[in-house]
Amino acid sequence: MNTAARDTALHALVSVERLLRRADPAAVPDLLQVRAAFESTAGRTVTRGRAARLLALTQTSVDRWIVDGAIPTVIDVDGRTMVPTRELIRLRVEMDEERRRGIQRPLGIVVRRRRAVASALPIAELLPVASESDRGHRQAEIADLAVHRLIGRGLTPLQIAIARWQLEQAHESGRLHPSWYAAWQSVFDAGADRVREVLTEDSPAAASLRQTSPFKGQLGHEDRRRLFAVLHEDVTA
Repeated sequence: MNTAARDTALHALVSVERLLRRADPAAVPDLLQVRAAFESTAGRTVTRGRAARLLALTQTSVDRWIVDGAIPTVIDVDGRTMVPTRELIRLRVEMDEERRRGIQRPLGIVVRRRRAVASALPIAELLPVASESDRGHRQAEIADLAVHRLIGRGLTPLQIAIARWQLEQAHESGRLHPSWYAAWQSVFDAGADRVREVLTEDSPAAASLRQTSPFKGQLGHEDRRRLFAVLHEDVTA
């Protein structure tokens, strides 16, 4: 795939993200289909240089924000440091909002706002009461529960619509066993209160369902960083 096609797809994804943020839930499936099509061209990750161009920053500046933790990265099969495309697009949309307000250095404003929101989250209150031995052998389950409790805390019809679409995609691609698909369909059909119960309940049945959660990927980057920092402090205390 040539560079021009990838860049065109990235800019199209910015427009899709803007529409998605204010979309009626009924329009979500169509928008997500469009997003998936552009992502197939843009790639699931991009180089630091391409990220810098999309954000209208120097690569040196992008590298500083990566070291700071504000821009997440992954390592690809060739050992290169890459930026997840969806996280990059979210940053660009939020930076554009600040630019429209006349802000000259929008990334700093976006990062500070995200971190202020994340710092205010009552994460300790979302963690289940557990003994020291429970925290040890349930560490991954507790982390998963905390992630879903954060999502459930501010659950919106838009988030539910995105999750339903992701469920359908997992089912159609064969990545999800039919029994889990049916179980989640039953949860969604029961309504938002039942969805919230499954996301937040500390029970074996809910924990099993969350292992195949279609809500994964909906927690913001700084919220996730804050959550896992608190979990790490709790484990090492």
